[in-house]
Amino acid sequence: MEIGLKTIQKTTKIDSHSNNKLLVIHINENWITFCLFVNEELSELNKINFLYKKKENFVLKTIKKYLKSISNNDLPKEVKLIYYNKTSTLVPSALFDDKNLLNYLKFNTTIKVNDIAANDDILNNEINNIYIPNTDINNFIFEKFKAFDFYHYSSLIIEKFSKDLADGFNDKIILNINDGFIDILFFQNKKLIFYNSFDYVSNEDILYFLLFCISELKLSPDKVHTICYGFISLESKLYELIYKYVRNVELIEGDEIQGIDSAILKSNILLTKFR
Repeated sequence: MEIGLKTIQKTTKIDSHSNNKLLVIHINENWITFCLFVNEELSELNKINFLYKKKENFVLKTIKKYLKSISNNDLPKEVKLIYYNKTSTLVPSALFDDKNLLNYLKFNTTIKVNDIAANDDILNNEINNIYIPNTDINNFIFEKFKAFDFYHYSSLIIEKFSKDLADGFNDKIILNINDGFIDILFFQNKKLIFYNSFDYVSNEDILYFLLFCISELKLSPDKVHTICYGFISLESKLYELIYKYVRNVELIEGDEIQGIDSAILKSNILLTKFR
């Protein structure tokens, strides 16, 4: 899909799409990660951590500086942006009206005068994920590459875990532990029932949010199947802490790629995804 300078809204259906050389830019106020894929394989990974939360103009300058370091001959043909922010909300398609995108966000997001909402169409048109991308970054990428795709990271997370679900399961809590925040999802009968994201500082924060969600969903911590991804291992203090309170815990190891920092890969399950 082509994104123009005057785009008012955007709807993306997440599907299979490959290119010989693809740059995926993961954008967060605390860090930016640049993932270069060649023939659908992760070739280079560069993560820039900020000392503190940065404003949008600083993030844009960081992206410009990175792209300037790449010669024109080596520039990728395809670019994708993935936004990590709190300005998102899920709306069932039956209640969705594309003329009221910002209205869906006003109850949980501070909306600025010039904000423009976007929409990812996910789970086979069952849900619309509405969020606010960075207009300046989108405009810059459009000027440089003419066409690109952008998503909210939660759209990709929900799609990924929905496709990963095994046949014949009952209820599953998914705990995805990222760099500085966690995602908690609950699927029942292969349907997404709950999704939310929480910032954390300590292991105790993660346990609190997990137990809070389990309680709110009226699940039993002794019985519910809890699958953990990301910054966790069998030897970690976090696993030891969670297992004291949640008995049916399964850990899924992330991908290992030769030549790529495994700690960075572990920090975000989406870094190895080219689509």
